[in-house]
Amino acid sequence: MMAIWMCGSLLSGYAQKVQAADPVIRVLLTTTEFRSYYHETVRIAYNGKERTYQAEELNRQGTTVRIPAQKDGIRIMSTERQYGNPVYSGSMEIIPRKEGLVLVNELTLEQYLTGVVPSEMPAGYASEALKAQAVCARTYAWKQIQEYRVEEGDADVDDSVSFQVYGNVEPQASSTEAVRETTGQILCQNGEPIEAYYFSTSAGVTSTDEIWGAAKASGFLKSVPCTFDAEEPWSSWSVEEPWTMIEERVKDRAGQGTELKAVTVTKRSESGAATELEIVTDTDSFEINNEYEIRKFLAPTDCEITEKNGMQTTGGVLLPSAYFELENSPGEKLVLSGKGYGHGVGMSQTGANRMAEQGYTYREILDYFFQNVTIENLG
Repeated sequence: MMAIWMCGSLLSGYAQKVQAADPVIRVLLTTTEFRSYYHETVRIAYNGKERTYQAEELNRQGTTVRIPAQKDGIRIMSTERQYGNPVYSGSMEIIPRKEGLVLVNELTLEQYLTGVVPSEMPAGYASEALKAQAVCARTYAWKQIQEYRVEEGDADVDDSVSFQVYGNVEPQASSTEAVRETTGQILCQNGEPIEAYYFSTSAGVTSTDEIWGAAKASGFLKSVPCTFDAEEPWSSWSVEEPWTMIEERVKDRAGQGTELKAVTVTKRSESGAATELEIVTDTDSFEINNEYEIRKFLAPTDCEITEKNGMQTTGGVLLPSAYFELENSPGEKLVLSGKGYGHGVGMSQTGANRMAEQGYTYREILDYFFQNVTIENLG
């Protein structure tokens, strides 16, 4: 079934943009390690030439630099990604702002996806899993195009985990083929594109958006058992966090001099994810709600996380997932034993890969993780 999306409430030029079979997307490019939107200096190379732009100079001139698409792409020499200095298809804008230079890459949605899919899912995964990822990523991006999420630079998305990681890994043949074989395909319910969430590894079951505070789960989401990724390294994990580290976070909220007494999970979602913590101190108690805030509060920063296979990984700014049990040792440590990696809503990427290896098609994979959806085409 072919679907033509009408956007009559939008400006006519923008409506033309999103009605195309391969619409244009504007991507705000962050600095090295995705730290900031604002670049002090931008060095660009293309066609054997290199040019440097300084924020002070462009601000003084009040000039936006526009570089058209180049045959071999535009390389940003002043930015580092996982594979080195990133190269971008499409055109580039360098926009002066008082905080620094804003860099916006404008390209077609299908070109964009060749930089998203390998950055979000290993290119070595089975082809049907890569196709499922491509459809999810396209659907997610299409929703952002419709809604114009990033005001800075009049962009639709940025290139970080705040949206979808783009350009951290250079395009791969397998991922590009998955994008090509699913060209224009998006997930819909009742003719409208859905929020096609995905995450790394399940805790044995998936979640709905109720873990983020929704009064009722979205109609396209369902909590399903997922044992396909039961042997993956992140299917279970454990970490010990110093009591003093958590106590410092309590002091930031409750004031210096506060003494932490206990951390308790007081509410869970239907699927078992922690959605409410009670923090008990020597003077009072307070709650932390919602999956993301809980994972942030209990972030195992610089702690060693032990995965199911015994491998150890240094923790970062978020707890691996909200599926965990707690053991308090007041004054000493907080021990967390958990399952899964990521928010747990929508499609498990490792689960999808295992399903593909067992012969499931990408359509069957998507149908398993999402409820009452159809695959329709842009254009």
